[in-house]
Amino acid sequence: MMKQYGSVTISKACKSSELKKLLPDYLRRSEAVIVKPSWYSTHFGNFTDAETLRVLLEALEGRAVIVESYTLDRQDGSMKFTVQGKTVDWNWILKHPDWNWVKEDQRWEEFRKQDRWFLDTFGFTDLFKERGVEYVNVTEEVWSKRTTDADLVKQKTESKFKPAFTDRLYTFVPERLYRLEGAPLISYGKVKGIHGSFPSLTMKNLFGLIPDPLRAWWHGQDNVNLGRSIVDINKIYYSIFNIFGICEAIRYATISNPKGEVKAPWGSYSVARNLGIVALGPCLSALDATLCVLIGTKPENVSYLQLAEDTFGHYDRDKVEEAKHDAPKWFPNQTP
Repeated sequence: MMKQYGSVTISKACKSSELKKLLPDYLRRSEAVIVKPSWYSTHFGNFTDAETLRVLLEALEGRAVIVESYTLDRQDGSMKFTVQGKTVDWNWILKHPDWNWVKEDQRWEEFRKQDRWFLDTFGFTDLFKERGVEYVNVTEEVWSKRTTDADLVKQKTESKFKPAFTDRLYTFVPERLYRLEGAPLISYGKVKGIHGSFPSLTMKNLFGLIPDPLRAWWHGQDNVNLGRSIVDINKIYYSIFNIFGICEAIRYATISNPKGEVKAPWGSYSVARNLGIVALGPCLSALDATLCVLIGTKPENVSYLQLAEDTFGHYDRDKVEEAKHDAPKWFPNQTP
């Protein structure tokens, strides 16, 4: 079962052999491919699990470089977010966006410990060893000052797009990644937010390349900065790499549901299991817009998609409307 909506392909695919047939030749055969999984938190069904990552890795013929950043939600529960013994909130973080304070009192080492815990506990360490995968943590590289010259990143970005809303974004590209300039970079997102007003798909997945472990400053009060933060970090990586999107609901997809069985700090949700669906394409905004209508969200209500059209070009609304009519075929009975 497969359907094409312009540049976007939706298909059933549970195995590596099935996904491999859907990938373009340049991607499948590339010597090196950068993969950004969806690893924001460890809440059930909310992150790219090892078996789903394996599906992609085994579909690629070249070596894979996995890239992610630290987050305060990807931990074993023992890490407390405090400064000088006091719990701090978003308002405090908004006033301290440089994160220099995190390097005090062994807090940086605690982030490293939690990252190792995540990789070990959920099977990624073994998977990486088996597949010869390189792992690059953006936060670690930025805090260690192993980044590409910001002026160079700025020049490359602004030669193709309008300037980012803050030059800080140009300081966040690790040297280890920049050495692979021109290589494919797959945003391997999850279908998160079925029936939600602000789903997390492939463009928002790249928001995780901003290194701050809690990205409150990039949201801004009442999320005023969120859309442009998402679009601007996408612009930077589009300027350096060959971006491709894969958004999967292979084993798990989340459904926005205030009465759902999974309780998270940002709300409750339900989990759809074993849908075996992947959506993929080279234009992340078109991919996400198509997925929005498939999962019950209006693309015009998603702030970053409106901004993305102005940046990356308009997606085919006729094809998106066609996908809307097909939604029951792909996500049947997924009610909140």
